[in-house]
Amino acid sequence: MYRSLNESNASVFYTVREWCLKRVWGHNPEPLFYFISGGAGCGKSHVIKCVYQEATKILRQLPRFRDEADMSQPAVLLTAFTGTAAFNISGKTLHSVLKLPRNLRPPYQGLGNALDEVRAVLSNAEILIIDEISMVSKELFAYVHWRFQQIKGNRKPFGGMSVLAVGDFYQLPPVGKAKQLCVCEGDVLDLWKDFQMVNLTEIMRQKDDRAFAQLLNRIRTKKKTDSLSVDDAALLTQAVAEIKDCPPDVLHIFATNKEVDAHNAATVTALRLQVVNIPAEDYRKDPRTGGMVILTDLKGNSRDLPDNIQAAQGARVMVTRNLDTEDGIVNGTFGTIANIVPRWMSLDCNWWAGQKFRRKIAGATDDLVYIERFGTNEQKKWLDSSR
Repeated sequence: MYRSLNESNASVFYTVREWCLKRVWGHNPEPLFYFISGGAGCGKSHVIKCVYQEATKILRQLPRFRDEADMSQPAVLLTAFTGTAAFNISGKTLHSVLKLPRNLRPPYQGLGNALDEVRAVLSNAEILIIDEISMVSKELFAYVHWRFQQIKGNRKPFGGMSVLAVGDFYQLPPVGKAKQLCVCEGDVLDLWKDFQMVNLTEIMRQKDDRAFAQLLNRIRTKKKTDSLSVDDAALLTQAVAEIKDCPPDVLHIFATNKEVDAHNAATVTALRLQVVNIPAEDYRKDPRTGGMVILTDLKGNSRDLPDNIQAAQGARVMVTRNLDTEDGIVNGTFGTIANIVPRWMSLDCNWWAGQKFRRKIAGATDDLVYIERFGTNEQKKWLDSSR
C-alpha cells in the first residue's frame, strides 16, 4: 500500500511515521499540526489509510499499551463531520467520538459524569485525523480543542494531540453561516494558524477517471466570470438530458424542502403504491411521576425530524440521521422499502450498509436492513423525547 504513494503523499506519510517512532523511543516530539489539501483524485483518502495503519502499528509499541494489554483502545482516531464521510474512511463522527453537544456556542459544556467513560476510551489516543475539514466550523474546531484538553488533562492545544486535518476548502463549507477555518476572524479563537499546509497536486486515479478528475480540478479553481473551455463544456454536456428522458429512480436535487416533499409525493403517487402514513410521536417527561406523557398537535421545525412520513413498499428512501456510522447506516444512505411491519421498516440498501445490524435479527438470512422507530431530543427545553 505504501509503495503506491507519490512523492508529496509519501512526504506526509514518512513525517508522521518518524514522529511516531520518536514517541515510542521516548523523545517526546512536539505535536504535529498538518493540513493536507488537494483536489479530486490526488490521493487524500489513500494517505489517510496509510498513515492510520502505520501510525497505529508503531504507537502500539508505547509502554502503556503493553502494560495495559488492551489493544481495543485507539492510538489514532479517524473522524469526520458527517456520517457518510466518516464511514468512507472507516471512522466515526466528531460528535459521536467526543460526545459533543448540539449547541456549540460558548461557554464550553464539559463532559460531566461522562468524563471517566470517554477518558477510558480515548486516554491513549495520540493522533486525531479529521477528514472533510472544509465542513468543520471554528466553533466545532474550538470544541474539539477544549474537549481533548479536558480528556487529557493538558492545557496544550488539543490536549497535546497531533492533528491531521484533511480536505479541500474549495469544497463544502460548514453548515449555516459559520466561517471556514481558513477565514481569519479577530474575535474567534484561531487554532488554524498553527497548521502547516501540504498541497497534493498529482492525480492518482486510474486512466479512465483521470480526464474527469482533471475537469473537476479546473472547475474547483474557476471563477464565476471565467468561461469553460470547449473540451470541458463538451465533457459536461454528455451527462445532460431532458427530465422526461431520465429514469424515475435517479437522484433529483432541489433548492428547498418544500420542492423535495412535492417531488417525493408525486413519485409515490405515480408508482400506484399503497401508502402507509407514519406520524411522529412526541413525549414529555412528567416531573411528578417521571413517566412519559404523549403530546398532541406539536409541530417541529425544519431542523427536527419530520412530523409525518409517507412510506410505501417499493418506494426509494434516504436515511436522514446517523443511526450507526460504523455499520454504514448514515445520513445519505439510500434504500428501497422492502417491507413495513408495526415495529420495523426493512430497506433493500447498498450491500455495505447494515451488515452488523443485520446479524442481530433472528430468522432467515437476507440482504435487508431493519430500521426501528428513531427518537431524538428536540430543541425545546421541556421536550425530553420525541419522534
